[in-house]
Amino acid sequence: MLNSLWDGIVKRIIIHPGEFGGIDYIFFGGYFVIVLVIGFWVGRKEKTTISEYFRAANTLPWYAIGFSIIAAGISSEQFVGEMGYAYYLGMPVVNWEWLIFPAISILLWIFIPIYVRGRITTMPEYLERRYGPRPRTLYASLIVASYVFANFALVFYTAGIAMEFLWGVNRIFAIWVLAITTGAYTIYGGLKSVAWTDVFQCVLLLGGGIYVFFAGMHYIGWDFAGMLAGPKGSPAQHAHLFDPSLKSEIPWTALIILTLSTNTWYYATDQFINQRCLGAKNEWHAKMGVLLAAGIQLIMPLATCFPGMIYAIIEVKDKIPIAERLPDINLAYPSVVKAVIPLGLRGLVVAAVIGAIMSTISGLVNSTSTMVSLDILQRWKGRNWSEMKVVRSGQWAGAIALMLGAAMAGVVMNWDSMFRYCQDIWAPMAAPAVVVFLAGALWKQAKTRGALACLWLSILTVPMTFGVKYISEFTTPPAGQEALSPQQLQHHAQYLHTWLSVVLPIVAGVGVIGCFYLAKYKKSAVLALALGLPALFVTLVLRVTTLLQVTHGALPGNLTNAMVWAGGVYLIAIAIMLTLSLIDSLLVGSIVSVALSAVIVALTLFSAPVVAFGVLLTIVGSIIYYCFAAKKPVENMWDRSMLGLPKGETQKWYASLWGWWLVVGAIFVGLYIYFW
Repeated sequence: MLNSLWDGIVKRIIIHPGEFGGIDYIFFGGYFVIVLVIGFWVGRKEKTTISEYFRAANTLPWYAIGFSIIAAGISSEQFVGEMGYAYYLGMPVVNWEWLIFPAISILLWIFIPIYVRGRITTMPEYLERRYGPRPRTLYASLIVASYVFANFALVFYTAGIAMEFLWGVNRIFAIWVLAITTGAYTIYGGLKSVAWTDVFQCVLLLGGGIYVFFAGMHYIGWDFAGMLAGPKGSPAQHAHLFDPSLKSEIPWTALIILTLSTNTWYYATDQFINQRCLGAKNEWHAKMGVLLAAGIQLIMPLATCFPGMIYAIIEVKDKIPIAERLPDINLAYPSVVKAVIPLGLRGLVVAAVIGAIMSTISGLVNSTSTMVSLDILQRWKGRNWSEMKVVRSGQWAGAIALMLGAAMAGVVMNWDSMFRYCQDIWAPMAAPAVVVFLAGALWKQAKTRGALACLWLSILTVPMTFGVKYISEFTTPPAGQEALSPQQLQHHAQYLHTWLSVVLPIVAGVGVIGCFYLAKYKKSAVLALALGLPALFVTLVLRVTTLLQVTHGALPGNLTNAMVWAGGVYLIAIAIMLTLSLIDSLLVGSIVSVALSAVIVALTLFSAPVVAFGVLLTIVGSIIYYCFAAKKPVENMWDRSMLGLPKGETQKWYASLWGWWLVVGAIFVGLYIYFW
């Protein structure tokens, strides 16, 4: 009876176990053991202070920071989603790995000195020091919500798919095993456990991923030129990083916005990445760790992109009929593994993927627990709490967020476009946050109300993204269904417009009233009206898109491209920050900002190059200007002296930050010249 029960459990958990051998199971099981031993051993000392638990007592060396940043940033979304995208599109997808150098440079020279010298523990804490308490609470709530309902869900969702495809494990079972295992050492040991397990996992994921690349190249006869060109019939752009056409799936305008807006948010303002830098021994270790991560990023496409392109050649080489080729591009990585990796080594490759997943989960748990405990709970209820109690609240917050994230993965398990869904949300949501941080660091005149309005714009981009997506699908019904009639389109459009016209102003008004009521600001009703105008503006934008959809049968491509639309949102946020900071009358400033936003939306709809160059000029131009203008130190802001190290920190010539930055930058430039 016990044997039959065990067989039943195995059949439910292991879907196709025959594709792995005994050595594979040993590799896989050994990986879990090693990670748990490292995590619990490093974190064995009881963490009783905020510095010990959330900043690793500032003991992290540069190499741990660099490896940890890479491990946190690479997950199943790369091995499942990005590799499948590379199988389909080729070299343009590599931009997601290589176009990080400008954002890394902004983090390196502008924000790390501010964070480290100010002994910042969370990104929202910096906003409080620069703008006051309300932006801190608002940004912390926004980021925690995005972690739980987007980041966690995406990682667990793609992790379940990866485990099912690669190992044959039931995806729900795999999700909860990963959640419990990763949560155990992360919640127990804090940032120190996260960072040192990430070092091991980064080495493993790089080794496993690059091994797949070399095994695949050997399989196709080391035909690198053929891999770049793609199968016969592939577009010429398959072998190049940039496409001069504005009608391609990844236009050059979107890549400019990705480079300067979304990547800057990810690397310079996101707790998830920056927490490692905040735990550095000193500023040099933090900066050198970031440079190490940038150097490792140079070879990441070998593990995350090129194997997908290799499998497209394998299909031709093995003469696989077109009808039997990948039905789903997300199957590219497990397919290339099964094609080129022999039994006995597949367990190592699978362990590399699991390492990427677990490092991302651990980073999300630690960042969530840090912000919930320090930016929300401590300021709300725990001003008189001991540091030990704050740490305990962070551990509970991390555990709850982990469970909610795993549960969300189960809810969205049937969503085929989860990866694209998260990208569409992140890009517009990130743009106003970048404006808030850059203005806070560089522009002395930036005011609290401008920061608050930009952060509310971040929140409003989420329903706007859903609304545009809903409208854009009016004329693309599911396969097998007839197209909707104009009358049906008009009915749906009117319903959506009415709903948004009522709900968005109420949400904005209630949120603003609550925010200013907590601050005992007596003019909350006037401020709610003024800051509620952007909500009405969003409704107007959606109404215009509805009319475009009904009358022309499709939306402008710029509106449905998340990156281009994010560029428009970025320029709108600049207009809001400028007007609300420079115009004394809040109502007049709000009206002017809405008028400027209308012009920017029109430009976004019809001229993506103008938007892209607008983002490029505002970010690059402001940084160059303040490199010359910011001479005198101002509290919580950047000045020119921060281009060097603090007094007392000296390094040998071979450890020069500027020297290594130039070397890494030259390599990035060389790669783009070669693969242009």
